[in-house]
Amino acid sequence: MKTIEVDDELYRYIASHTQHIGETASDILRRMLKFSAVTQSAAPATRTVSAPATAQAPSTDAKPASQTKDKVRAMRELLLSDEYAEQKKAVNRFMLVLSTLWSLDSIAFADATESLHGRTRVYFAADEQTLLKNGNQTKPKQVPDTPYWVITNTNTGRKCSMIEHIMQSMQFPAELIEKVCGTI
Repeated sequence: MKTIEVDDELYRYIASHTQHIGETASDILRRMLKFSAVTQSAAPATRTVSAPATAQAPSTDAKPASQTKDKVRAMRELLLSDEYAEQKKAVNRFMLVLSTLWSLDSIAFADATESLHGRTRVYFAADEQTLLKNGNQTKPKQVPDTPYWVITNTNTGRKCSMIEHIMQSMQFPAELIEKVCGTI
C-alpha cells in the first residue's frame, strides 16, 4: 500500500462519491476510474500515479502534524461558532459535530462508524431503512451534508459516547474530545 497526498478539494471530491459506509478511497477511485484488480496487474504504468520516490518510505497511520492541527482548529472553530452556540437541543449540536467530523476526514469517519453499534441497534448507516430495521423508535436523521444517517433517540450520554469513539478513532487529542462531549 502506497500513500499519496491530495489537496483538500480533491479529497472532498473523492469522499463525496462514497456509496456505502466503510468504502475506502481506493475503492472509490477504482470505481470512478473503472479500474479493476485485473487491470492493475496488467498495467505497470500505474506507478506514475504513486507517491514520488522521495515519499516511498513505509507509511504510518499517523497524520502529518499540520493536518492534525487543522482538524483540531476546525473543531475548536465549530465550538466557538454562532451556529453551534445557537443550537438549543443536544441532538442539533450532535448533528453539527458529526457533520464537521465527516467534512474533516470522511474516510476516517467511515472507518470509525463502521464498528460503532449497540447490542441490538445499528447507529450509523447509508440509508434510513437500515436504521429502522435494526431498532424500534430509532428516529433516524441524515447527518447534514453527508451520505450518513444516524439514530437520534439515544440519550445525551450515548451521543457523547458515539462522538468520543469517532474522535478517538480520528486521533483527536483527549482534551478536545472531552471539551466537545461537554458541549453536547
